[in-house]
This record gives sequence, C-alpha cells and structure tokens, in this order.
Amino acid sequence: MASQRTPFWQIPLRTSLLGASAGIVVGLIEAACLRLPDMPLALQKPHVAPSFWLFAPLLGSVVFGLLGLFAGFLATLPISRFFGMVTIAGLTGLAGTYFRLVLQPYPTAREWFIFLREIIPPNLVFALIFSCTLAVLWATRRPSSPLGALADIPLRLWSGVVFGAMATMAVALGISRLPNHLVASTAHAMGRSPSPNIVLIVLDTARADHLSSYGYFRNTTPNVDQLARRGVLFENAISASNWTLPGITSIFTGLLPHQHGASADTVLGNGPRTLAELLRVGGYETAGFNANPYFGVVPCGLARGFETYIDSTPTLGYSLDASYIGHEFIEHYSEEWFHHSRFNQFTAHQLNEQVYDWFDHRSERPFFLFLNYNDAHDTYEVPSPYDHVYGRISEKVKLQLPEAKLGRIELSADERGGVIAAYDNALKYIDGQVGELLQFLERSPQWSNTYVIITADHGEAFGEHHAYTHGWDLHREVVHVPLVVVGPGIPAGLRITDTAGTRRIFATVLEIAGAKGAVLHRSSLSRLWQPGYKSNNPDESTLSEVIDATAAPGTQGMISITTREWHFIYYGGPHRSRLYHWPMDPLEQQDVSELPENQAIMEHLKATILSKVERSYPPWRDDRYLLALSKSDFARAIEANKPPEPTPGAQALPPGAGAVQALFPPNPETPQSNNKKPDEELLNSLPYDAR
Repeated sequence: MASQRTPFWQIPLRTSLLGASAGIVVGLIEAACLRLPDMPLALQKPHVAPSFWLFAPLLGSVVFGLLGLFAGFLATLPISRFFGMVTIAGLTGLAGTYFRLVLQPYPTAREWFIFLREIIPPNLVFALIFSCTLAVLWATRRPSSPLGALADIPLRLWSGVVFGAMATMAVALGISRLPNHLVASTAHAMGRSPSPNIVLIVLDTARADHLSSYGYFRNTTPNVDQLARRGVLFENAISASNWTLPGITSIFTGLLPHQHGASADTVLGNGPRTLAELLRVGGYETAGFNANPYFGVVPCGLARGFETYIDSTPTLGYSLDASYIGHEFIEHYSEEWFHHSRFNQFTAHQLNEQVYDWFDHRSERPFFLFLNYNDAHDTYEVPSPYDHVYGRISEKVKLQLPEAKLGRIELSADERGGVIAAYDNALKYIDGQVGELLQFLERSPQWSNTYVIITADHGEAFGEHHAYTHGWDLHREVVHVPLVVVGPGIPAGLRITDTAGTRRIFATVLEIAGAKGAVLHRSSLSRLWQPGYKSNNPDESTLSEVIDATAAPGTQGMISITTREWHFIYYGGPHRSRLYHWPMDPLEQQDVSELPENQAIMEHLKATILSKVERSYPPWRDDRYLLALSKSDFARAIEANKPPEPTPGAQALPPGAGAVQALFPPNPETPQSNNKKPDEELLNSLPYDAR
C-alpha cells in the first residue's frame, strides 16, 4: 500500500475533509465553552442560544474546510513533497491555535486551567501541533503525495461522515430558524378589557440634550417632538444609573440600583417584582422586544414577566458575532467592505418588524408593550441614507474609540465632531422608526385607549469630562435622559421642570393600569401633571448610582443627586466630589464645589443623599453601590438606620425609594418550581381588581 500513488484530485479533497473535521470538533468545543458554564452575566462572552451547538461546528466546518481545500491545492504545487507536508501541518496548527483562542476568555475555568492557559500562548500551541503533524506526515510519507497517513483513511466513509454531519446540522439549524408566530399568546385570549394599553419605548443611549424637543440645534427627533406636543415632556428626567442593566431594571422595579442589585456581574434577581409580572397577573398581555445584545438578553433578567420576549440571541447574526471566527474576522472585514457591523443586534426596523408580527397574533387582552432600540449605542452604525445625514465617523476614530472611552487618548475637535455626527445620525434613524411604529399603532382601534411612554436607560458622553460613551461616571450627559408621556387624560403640550427619576415610571405605569393607593400616587409621575399641581418641595431630588470598577486601587462607588438647581456627584476614596449649577452650566464644565459660599449646599446635599438611602426599603441587594458612603462617616448611620423589613400589602408607608415595590410580596430569591402560589399571593395583593 505504501507504494501506491495518491490520485492528484484526492489531495485537496482529503485536506478539505481534514479541515472540515477539525472545524466540527473545534466548533463543538466552542459551543460547549459558551453553553455549559454557569455564567449569570459574563461581560466578555455572549449568551448564545441552544442552536449554537449546531451553528458553531457548521461554521467551523465550512471555514476550515475551505482553508483545507486551499491548503490542498498548495500541497499539489510541483515544488516539493515536503512543502506540501508543511502546508497540511500548517492547517492543523491553525485549527489548534483557533481552539486555544476559543478558550482564551473562558470565564469559569478551574485554577489549574487558567494557569496552563497563561503559560501556553497560542503561538506555542501552533508550534506544537504543527511539529507533531509534520512528524507524522514525514514518518508515513509516500511517493508523490504529501498526505502521509491521511491517504489511508477510507475516502468514501470519511466524506460521507463529514458531509452528512454538515448537512444534518444545516437542516436542523434551518428548522430551528423557522418563524414562530407566537400562537401561544392567543391561547389566553379573553374578552376586550377597558384597561388601557401601555407602550414603553426605551431609546438606548439617548441623552436628552441631543433631542430637538430638548433644544438641540439639529432636528434629530421630529417624530418624538410631535408626540411630545400631544402630551407631557419632563425637562429634567434623570436615570438611576449610567448604563443599561441597572437603568432599565430601575424602570422595571421602581428601585435604586443598591436595592435591585443588577450590576456587571449580577443579573436582576428573583426578589423584586417587575412591571411585566405585575401587569401580567393583572390581566395584561406582556411583550418585550429588546435590541440590546449585551444586557437586553433573557439571561440578564429583564425578560421576567413577559409572555413574549424577543431578543437577538436566536438569530444567525448573533451566533456569527458570538463565534471567534465571526467576531474577529468575518464581521471585521464586513465593516471595512460594507460599512455595516453589529450582526448581533436587531436594527430599529427589524425590531419593529418583530413587533408587527406579534401585534397581528396577540390576544384581545390589554397589552403592555416594551421596546428597546439600540442603534444609538457606539459605534453608531445605522443603515443608509441615515448613516451620513450629519456627517460620518472615520474608520480611524472607530478604532480609537475604545481608548478614548476612559480618556486614555484625546480626540481632536474634528474627530469629536465626527463621533457626535454619527450619534446624531443614529438618533435620526431611530426617530424615523419610532414614527413608523406609532403610525402602525394609531391604525389600531385600541389607539384611543393607549398610553405611550418614551425614555432612555442612560445618556452618552462625548469628551465633556475626558471620557466617551457611558458607564464611567455620573455627569449630566450620561444621566439626563428624555421622558415623554402621552395618553388619554394627559394634558397636551405640558413641559414639567421638576426633577423626575425614571424609576418612577414603575409606579406611573401601575397607576395608569388602574392601581390605587396613596403610596403609589406619591411615587407616580402623574401627580406632576395634575391641574393646579405645585411642588411642595422646590428641592425635590433624585439619586443615581454606579459601581466604578475602573477606579484605582479598587472598586469604588459613586452616587449623585440632582435637584432643580444642583447636581452633586459624591465620590468615595481619593476622588474629589463635584458640584454643578446645571441650569447655568448644562454641560457641567465648571465645578463649584470648592467655592466657600457652596459649602453649606454641599453639606445639605450630602445629608439628603444619606436620608434617601436610609429610607430606601430593604433588602439592599448590592451594597457596593453605596461604597461612596461607606468610606465616610455616613457608614455607621446607614447601617443603624436601615428600616425594618416591610409588611407585604401595607398601605401606610413613608415615600422612600422602593415604597411601591414593598406593597407586593417579593418573588422567592432562589428559583422555584412551577408553584403558582406566589402568583396567587401577588394577585390578592394587587391594589386593584385584577380578576
């Protein structure tokens, strides 16, 4: 057998089969790395769908199969048999290196594995596999063929197994992609209810002062502006945090971040009740559509209570971005060639299409519809023609933006202008899609009994304080967000100057849905638009909180308080607290914390922060949000003044943060079986008749 010559055509075929086989194995390992570890919230790795078990090996087999085909043709060149062996060994070394790169960010490995991973770099893996493969090929060499032992594998069996596996995975993946027309929701159809429909639209990463309705010089949001003229616009709406997960969680629960605990390494826990849960038990059909591919996916906890929850994780684009090949190579070059990225998220248009499909198959119950558009998130990529309405961001700046985020590099004025123009393009695009969604809803017979709330989870920074994007501090550009409420009985064209925390949307929606109670009304935004309303407290304020993991020498907390006149950012550790008179300095360029005449103001605002924290209802699920306080003499007072556990259903509660949440029995803090008793208890606790 050793003297037999290998047909010329078998060399590229067998190397292609070798590459495809390696791709299947490595793809299965990659799927195992993403699917099997217990990752409650991994910032480095995405939450892939179960179909990734099919997608990753199929993608690997195709890519490495094509590389193998190319290597096989190189091996047939009449240079030398040894060159052909080197080419084939290089292919196997490349597959091994890819395996090592797939394991690079594996977040839950044992200590011994982490140690080995650190001392065995990818180039060493390539060298070892390349050398071993080359040695085997040389030891089993034969005349006029570089295949060595590969030539002895039965070709028909090998090709049948590989191509059969690829075809099976492709068919199964196609079946998993078949559209689900959400027939499950229609199974619960009931008679039409007089309860109003509620639409909550979150414009991810929308800072208020870049909306034209808030005075921006560009006409970025004509559709939102038109809607705002039909209802109430809050000029000083403040998010509870500076990034998505704690910001939206506060909207969904009415809690401050230290109460709900959602953070970079913790999902929304079972304890707090969400808007979707409460409304669903109250007879609403609940549907959520979230385009944020990082913190809007189901494992982050925001899907709790939604009968229908659509994120991008089941899409092929999301799986492509999740794979190392897709993220590092395919997506990268698609950006260069087609100027389009973010395979892993729905565009605003695609998100609307998902909503239209759900709307056509929904039940007759009143609905709570939640949307989160993510197109204004960096790097601000939107479809043509919106991608150049106000200008473009250069490819150079796109690459520099990660370093500019934390002020590691400074962008020039022109580069900064390009970033802002791209962001404004994104707002213009989202606004157009919001307009289309509203036109669609207006054609529904239920429109006259529908409330619409538009807000944002946080804003965006453009170098005002030597940082870009968000998540790093609590300056006004990242916490000041739009807030518009429109619906039956809400006065048109009203602009409210009172400070309004977006976490009060929780109580507002419940009140719109028919809930009653003094505590709920005190926490609702509705009292601000009532005829004759006058603020009893001209310094009414709201808190924002963030865990600053970028601080040195370790994690620190940051809390800010916003009033009608002041924005005070209180830092722990070595950082100096800052005070801004934001009505006169809306971009917060002049820190007035050291002026003698402002020392009393700062002491008053510090005391107000402490008072609000003291009165916030337990449990406090993440005390790290209070690290700024714990490094001061406030710490003992905070611990001493924690209020007692609230009694579920109690009505006589002081209006501290979380007072409305305390009206309802909490979810068990650990996952339960399909026991319906908690929902029955919740049903009985609702401050309105949900039966």
